[in-house]
Amino acid sequence: MSIANTAAQAMLSDALLRDSNGDSRIRHLELDLPLDKVIKFISVGLPLLLVSMAFAREISIGPQISCFPPNNFTVKQAAYVDTYCWDSLMHHEFDTDGNFEERSLWVHKMFPYSLLVMATMMYLPAVIWRYLAVPSLTSDLFFIIDELDKSYNRSVRLAQSILDLKEQSESPLQFQAELER
Repeated sequence: MSIANTAAQAMLSDALLRDSNGDSRIRHLELDLPLDKVIKFISVGLPLLLVSMAFAREISIGPQISCFPPNNFTVKQAAYVDTYCWDSLMHHEFDTDGNFEERSLWVHKMFPYSLLVMATMMYLPAVIWRYLAVPSLTSDLFFIIDELDKSYNRSVRLAQSILDLKEQSESPLQFQAELER
């Protein structure tokens, strides 16, 4: 499977240089398009980058949301109020008119986890493609590659027999008659 295999690999791959140290046929078939790889990298990598940045900021700087503790609270009491607000997912404050107001912090707390779920959902088509579609495509492509190789080998043998006939015949008329036969 010399030229047909190389031609099929060149048509189906997105790499210009092939890896020559492995002789596994499956390793050489590239069934993902370059654009698919870029889209997968962006749609999965960007949410994971944002999640890691959110967690790194939370760990390095500390909590980004603080509740409204009264002025007479100590630092430990204010930290307890912040922890309580974060755990209860509610922010208690007074508005400009002096009325008591509660706001939900659920969106702020769940945002990194929603990005994680989004990255997982974006990676799901790639996993389905790899484990459901690639095996059947691989077997079909190997069949096509084998048939291309057989066809190429037959055409090379035919060309070689034509050259042998041309060398063995003394006149062009004899060669033409043998070629038609």
